[in-house]
Amino acid sequence: MNIIQYIKKNKDKTFKDFPFNEIDNLIYSLLTYIDFTNVIPAFKSKKITLREAALKLSSKSNDFRGMFIGNTFKMLQIMKDTKRYQDTLLYNYMKVVNSDMQFGAMTMKLPDNSIYVAFAGTDTSIIGWEEDFKMTYLYPGASQKYATIYLNKTIGLLDKNIRVGGHSKGGNLAICAVMNSHFWIRKKVRKINNFDGPGFLKKEIESKVYQKIEPRIKMYVPKESIIGMLLYSTNDYTVIKSKGISILQHDAFNWQCKDTEFVRDSQSKRSKALQHKLTKKLEELSLDERTLLVKKLFDIFRNNNIKDTKEIKIKQIFKLIKEFKKLDKDTQNLLTELLIIIFVK
Repeated sequence: MNIIQYIKKNKDKTFKDFPFNEIDNLIYSLLTYIDFTNVIPAFKSKKITLREAALKLSSKSNDFRGMFIGNTFKMLQIMKDTKRYQDTLLYNYMKVVNSDMQFGAMTMKLPDNSIYVAFAGTDTSIIGWEEDFKMTYLYPGASQKYATIYLNKTIGLLDKNIRVGGHSKGGNLAICAVMNSHFWIRKKVRKINNFDGPGFLKKEIESKVYQKIEPRIKMYVPKESIIGMLLYSTNDYTVIKSKGISILQHDAFNWQCKDTEFVRDSQSKRSKALQHKLTKKLEELSLDERTLLVKKLFDIFRNNNIKDTKEIKIKQIFKLIKEFKKLDKDTQNLLTELLIIIFVK
């Protein structure tokens, strides 16, 4: 079963009947893909129940921001009618998209009184994807800085039993936020959940602050993981069975569940090979070369007036591939492979 079927199956089970588990963890992290602007208060004392928020959005069936997460709105509408989720309190919703970053986050108080801080993954904007690629040479980036500010602001002195998580880029932001948060907040966080999110530069992975929080990081990736294999991260990750093909495995609604856990799998040869290629290429390039490469890549998108990945059609992909010919052959082949994997669905 997938997470929608899991929600339906356990709709009448409270967190007392059926304790919080890793599947609930993913479900809460995905809610950040929904655009709750003017629905959930941003840093005001008021909180709103999940049911109330869902009813306010009931007429906005396309109110989601992720490339792979089109079922999030459907999930929310099912959650609102369940004993398990409907009384979850939602608050401190943030959405920022400008020339430097694409950022989203919100905080939730669960019926078991625990706190869940969720960070949004990359949406369909080209700026969102450019920010992801900038992680190959820049730390902290704009969203990573904002994630830390957000976590420091949203957690109160009396909050306890705190979990932080996110899907895709949101997983990276969750780790970054805890790494750089106030020491007393860092101590309060019991678990950091990264659902197929990219890693960090080698220097950050080897830092003392990362080493201190690493035992609390739980990373999940699908069998054909691509996004989760970018940059450096923990080697101790759980591989999940997914029904999707290629990049569609990144869509968490394709991840398979059983009882209170995801169905375990083993990482594919293709995923391992891509991870090796990307790591090797990163190590070959200097910081200046990485910076120039990312600039050249996204100049291609800008020169073709592409502002959103929804605008990318097959013809444009071949046009972009032609533009890559200005780069060295190895880089050209790697970028072509990534472009096809990510945008040809």
